[in-house]
Amino acid sequence: MLILARKIIKIRNANPMKIDFLKSGHPFLQLLFMIFIMLTSLLIFNFLGMLLAVPFFHVDIFNLASLTEDLHNPHNISLLKYLQFIQSISMFVIPPFLLLPFIGENGSRFFGMKIRAGAFAYLLVIVVMISLIPVNNFLADWNSRISFQGPLEGLGKMLRTMEQNADNLTKEFLKMDHLGNYLVNMLMIAIIPALGEEFTFRGIFQPLFIRWTKNIHVGIFLTGFIFSFFHFQFFGFFPRWLLGVLFGYLYYWSGTIWVPVLAHFINNGVAVTAYWIYGSEKVEEQVDRVGTSTNDFSLYIGIILVIISLYIFYLDQKRKKHSLTEKI
Repeated sequence: MLILARKIIKIRNANPMKIDFLKSGHPFLQLLFMIFIMLTSLLIFNFLGMLLAVPFFHVDIFNLASLTEDLHNPHNISLLKYLQFIQSISMFVIPPFLLLPFIGENGSRFFGMKIRAGAFAYLLVIVVMISLIPVNNFLADWNSRISFQGPLEGLGKMLRTMEQNADNLTKEFLKMDHLGNYLVNMLMIAIIPALGEEFTFRGIFQPLFIRWTKNIHVGIFLTGFIFSFFHFQFFGFFPRWLLGVLFGYLYYWSGTIWVPVLAHFINNGVAVTAYWIYGSEKVEEQVDRVGTSTNDFSLYIGIILVIISLYIFYLDQKRKKHSLTEKI
């Protein structure tokens, strides 16, 4: 028996099983494995989260679907926020780091976490995201007016129902009557999505799509498309696709994930802060309407500022890379 055990150990030492078996794999296989990790992580952590919800929230685990039927119940909203936290972390924050060992990559190097874009670059990102508000509002208003006719009318009704349900839930989440609610929403809506979604889509999906298609721009646009699709809200699909493409170029030009993370955080954080300061009615009547009309001068100012700021950002990052190359 001892002789057999020694032989097994000897064989394993001679042919160690490597965890980075996808290192030289095709990008399509790596993408499939990433999706597998995302779904598996979501399944496991959601299940554990629901089990923990029973003693902490005193809820029937088999009756969770009914929570959305009464969104005016603070207890239901608290539980739904808790489940949203788990979903965001399990599906977007954890999987990118679980994938890296399988493709033989180091996180700080792969995501460019140690690369410094520079204070000026981050300032430009802030200008871009603030200037983008009227442009984003214009696209969102146009997107919301898309109608489905003929045989697609039923699909249109279903999509609008899904959109309305998502809007209703978001509005309840954004009702903040004290600072604690604001901080929780900033964490849930701004910080975690900015980190998780950028590490997943820009950090993992984008370089894999670029390698697969052998085209930087196709890879960035495909990643933006998938990014928007994953939100399952058609009537906000196009402005979200634009954001995904913007985040993609910011990541590609800067080489560090922290730039799109900041841009994503500003986009979501400004919305949460606006709801906190002005309330939902004023935001929907005034802030969300800025730039929605072709007669609104802010739309054109926003477009001009976005283009100029992005061009300066591109030149700034190109200069930094050139200087770094010369030093090397």
